[in-house]
Amino acid sequence: MKKLLPICLLFLLASCFSTETNNPEKAYKYWANNEPPKEIELMNGQYYRSPHFFLEYELFLKFKSDEKWFNDFVAHNKLEIDTINHDWSRFSELPEWFTPDKNFIIYSIDQNNEFERSRYMINPENGICYIYETLGM
Repeated sequence: MKKLLPICLLFLLASCFSTETNNPEKAYKYWANNEPPKEIELMNGQYYRSPHFFLEYELFLKFKSDEKWFNDFVAHNKLEIDTINHDWSRFSELPEWFTPDKNFIIYSIDQNNEFERSRYMINPENGICYIYETLGM
């Protein structure tokens, strides 16, 4: 029992710290748990993970990619074009650089779920992409 107490305390304390960055490379790594692929050029990023025991995070990412990489990302994640246009950003404070306009195609995981706020966007004319992804927040 004495050996279990320090392990439990360490686990409890480790789960009480949040993670936050405005560095696009770090934001990508925290989100993807991997290095950014060579097909994308990171421009801006913001990541926040809550200190709670359960996984809760919010990611904002701006990058440039080739169309193939983004299309593969859409297919791999089974995203669909958002035709319903729920107000996905109503509960979030968007960074000032997060400015997709009408030229962006917006994708969603489940556009019929009004509580699913994550969105993935690409401007097919210039390859600029935005990702807003949230889990549990």
